[in-house]
Amino acid sequence: MYDNTLLGLEFDSLGGLPFLREALKLKTHFFDCFRYYSSVFAKQWYKTDKCLKSKCIGCLYVFKIMLGSVDYDFRYILDGCVENKVLQRILEQEFQKFFLEILYEKMLKGSSLSYIEKRVGAVRLSRYLHNILPETMIYLKLIASQFTANRELISLRKMTIWIFGEAVRTNFAGGDNEFFELLKSIVNEEIIIQNQKFLTGNRRELISSKDIWRLYQKHGTALKQLTIDFTKVNKASMHNELKSYLNHRFSGHIRVSDRTFICLFEAINKLCELNQNIHYFADVDFTDVKKLQLELEKNTDQTKIMTMFSACRTLYKYLCSDINKSNAPKPHCNPFDSIRFVNAHKYNKATAYIPDEVITELLNNLCDLSNTDKLVFEIFSQTGMRAKEVACLEADCLKESRYDNGVGLKYIPYKTLKHRRKKGVGDYHIVYISEELAEKIKEQIILSEDLRKESNLPYIFLHIDHRKKITMLDVQYFAVKINAIIKKHNICDKDGNFWNFTTRQCRKTLVVNMINNGATVNELVYQLGHLNRSTVMKYYAEVKAIRLAELNTEFFKKEFDVLLSGEQLEAFTEEERRLLYVDFRLQKRRVEFGFCARKLCEGPCKSSSKSVHCVNCPNLCTGKKYMPYWRELLCAEQERVSSLITSYHEQNITGFEDFVEYKLACGLITAYEALVLKLSEDSLV
Repeated sequence: MYDNTLLGLEFDSLGGLPFLREALKLKTHFFDCFRYYSSVFAKQWYKTDKCLKSKCIGCLYVFKIMLGSVDYDFRYILDGCVENKVLQRILEQEFQKFFLEILYEKMLKGSSLSYIEKRVGAVRLSRYLHNILPETMIYLKLIASQFTANRELISLRKMTIWIFGEAVRTNFAGGDNEFFELLKSIVNEEIIIQNQKFLTGNRRELISSKDIWRLYQKHGTALKQLTIDFTKVNKASMHNELKSYLNHRFSGHIRVSDRTFICLFEAINKLCELNQNIHYFADVDFTDVKKLQLELEKNTDQTKIMTMFSACRTLYKYLCSDINKSNAPKPHCNPFDSIRFVNAHKYNKATAYIPDEVITELLNNLCDLSNTDKLVFEIFSQTGMRAKEVACLEADCLKESRYDNGVGLKYIPYKTLKHRRKKGVGDYHIVYISEELAEKIKEQIILSEDLRKESNLPYIFLHIDHRKKITMLDVQYFAVKINAIIKKHNICDKDGNFWNFTTRQCRKTLVVNMINNGATVNELVYQLGHLNRSTVMKYYAEVKAIRLAELNTEFFKKEFDVLLSGEQLEAFTEEERRLLYVDFRLQKRRVEFGFCARKLCEGPCKSSSKSVHCVNCPNLCTGKKYMPYWRELLCAEQERVSSLITSYHEQNITGFEDFVEYKLACGLITAYEALVLKLSEDSLV
């Protein structure tokens, strides 16, 4: 349409300012020409790998195209030009016109606009989308519906990434506010649709034709997702059997916390790796299972192996039964029944209780937490409730107490809820808390009233997150914040390691403190909401072991600087160890160069009548501070043996090795040497 040859020659002859002055005498034609080359520049810019980052597009780029890429900086003459704003507006209009055409095409297809964002920037793109709000609304609803069609949870972040690309943040600075409001409203509308469709669509998801199942469970105002990807099982011929089993497993109430299929998939892949001839579950025999066990024991924790075998045993129980609906060959027996783990309970790692030095430092530094988090920590510490029980405390949780200086706290013990209903016990359990804690809970109930009405949920620990959504208390994130405080203030255990906090530790700590303060079994059963005494008795046994561990060899070594072996202490109960400590402290068991650890029930000392008895006695407790005396005795005994040998030789006596006095002296040397060596090794530790 335009030949810029003459324009370039005119510019070369006149120069920058004269050329612009002459061009503006013919404003209409000049603006039309500038508009044309603005559109050309927009097309060229679309094909580059550059991105516009400034608020205004530089007109100098258009002049370079118009005048044949002349080497001239037009910014200086344009800054003083009265028509600069007009030229800038024309350029923006042509830029928007060109990119809107591409936008329409991509929006109709429901495609991402990330390539356009890389050319014009997120701010300018949001402005373009605002200028065509009706079309933008249709496009956003189309994208949102695609999330729902794919059974993928939608969020403001995911929508922003889909439209603008990975590098763009939600509600980015400079973006169009009306566009943000439209995007937020459409996302919220789709969330409501998903909350209905995803839950009702769970059953339609459990079909053999799908390789990826996405199941959902209600969690407060949001949904929790469980994704089962059968393609992670390398042997495709086993997929149908697994789908049939998991379809049966999820035929009742779907729990997204059920992750047993993960270890099941790992076991199957390992089995097929060890035996390439396995194509169906019926091909697995006892030999394969034993090979699997031996292979896993090389680098896998025993607890995980037991969990894996338990999942496989349950799978085979289904496959061997008449309810197996798969078309694959049916196994005639359960090969995992042949493997049994002895003393399996010993492999379970017990939850640690928080030691006094850690809990003291934590309480001193809770000021870093919000008031809500402080309240949550106090509830955990004072009641021993589980994580879900605290997160789901309801607005009517406080009840009047029949006792003075106490208030009842009502909650649902979800872990034992099924068994409570079987036994005919009510869903709610009540524990008693202090009036100070009850007042803080009342304040939280009042603070959360508006959020409860808006979300139609009864829980008191609701808050608005960074996405401006009402969400429940995230107990896992609460533990992360506590651990952040621990690292910030260098809170360590007695070994100098950072303490790793979990919410279950508060429950265990409460139990230990109650037992140490003389709580009965029935009191513990009620406080913890248990339905029987078995678990509480395990706690008693564990606390007893903790007490015994505290009165160990290191304790006596630190207190009295003597060596008391583990074999010596094994014969003493907890109470006897405490009495032994008292006797040591009162010097009642003092002997030459140490203390005597003989149990009083054994009667009088059987070696007291001997001339030298303590050094060979297994009940002797001595320490490195007595080392000089033992060395002196050793040297004296060595000199005595030397003098005996000299005397025997002078009198021409042979065979003296069998003499009692000689054997006794040599025996004492051996005992002294062993004792000195033992004390020397201890001093080096």
